[in-house]
Amino acid sequence: MKKVGRNDPCPCGSGNKYKHCCLGRNDTPDQQDLIRQVMEEVREKLENREFESFEEGQEFVDRFMARKKRVPQIDFLGLSSQQVHRMLYDPLETLGDMVPFNHGLEPEAFQDIPIVKNTLFFLSRLKELEPLKATGKGNLPLPFARELHDNFLVPSARFRFPIRSEEQSSSVNSLRHVLRMCGWLKKEKRHYALTRKGRDLVVRGFSGTHFFTLLNVFTHRFNWAFQDRYPPFWIIQRGVVFSLYLLDRKARQFIEGKDLGDHFIRAFPAVLMEAEKASILDPADELISCFSLRFLERFCEYFGFVDVRRVKKEPYGVRLFLKKSAFYDEYLNWSKLS
Repeated sequence: MKKVGRNDPCPCGSGNKYKHCCLGRNDTPDQQDLIRQVMEEVREKLENREFESFEEGQEFVDRFMARKKRVPQIDFLGLSSQQVHRMLYDPLETLGDMVPFNHGLEPEAFQDIPIVKNTLFFLSRLKELEPLKATGKGNLPLPFARELHDNFLVPSARFRFPIRSEEQSSSVNSLRHVLRMCGWLKKEKRHYALTRKGRDLVVRGFSGTHFFTLLNVFTHRFNWAFQDRYPPFWIIQRGVVFSLYLLDRKARQFIEGKDLGDHFIRAFPAVLMEAEKASILDPADELISCFSLRFLERFCEYFGFVDVRRVKKEPYGVRLFLKKSAFYDEYLNWSKLS
């Protein structure tokens, strides 16, 4: 069966484009239909059964629902709802049974990753200059912020521009917050300096443990919405582990970013309702644009998980094509879910 494109006429016959009609809805029953379907299955299972007590009946229903949650779902790319729930809500360090992170990689494996390079440059220069007096607003002093801004690797940046404060450089401002959350940077008595852990990192070198700390803080503590003006769309950040799994299944060869966004919407169609309430723009287009910026560019490309090609789009803008990187395959292993 031919895949329906986002701009093709919707198969339901409404006359609208697929993206304006049934995208994210056709493949997944709405919540009320799903509840009715499950309740009907429960009634069928309970028919002609007798239990000696209410507790025995409840235990039977609980076992049935537990099995139901373990059933692989098409829209979750073969994962069960139970597995996806863990991806959404469990800490990274508890997911080793599903996706073991390779903490044993040699330091050389991280040397070309943009966020690692920026982190090392930030901390190394601060070690040479500390303590640095904060501005009245608590920001880094302008000369240091400018030096960072001019030297940072920012893969998603289209052009460089001079800054007049740290806050005008999202790459510098966001990394400062991340490094403090990692415990490598501190501000005391209105001065910035390295912590003991930060100084050890600079002296002894960057390791897999440091990378996992960055990954954990960036995905679970730092607020991605802090960097843009899109609606909150909390599921984009909350669903980061699922989306990394999505890369493994759909981005083994170059694929356009908006197609990955379509897959994300199929998995979490309810987010379209948030987009409809928060914006006058097309909900699917806005969500896919936000997914591309926050997850694909500012996370995956920044952390070295994807190789990216940008193709100029007339009359303006670019089309983003990507595939998972060699580093992705070194660091993440989904074999237990295959």
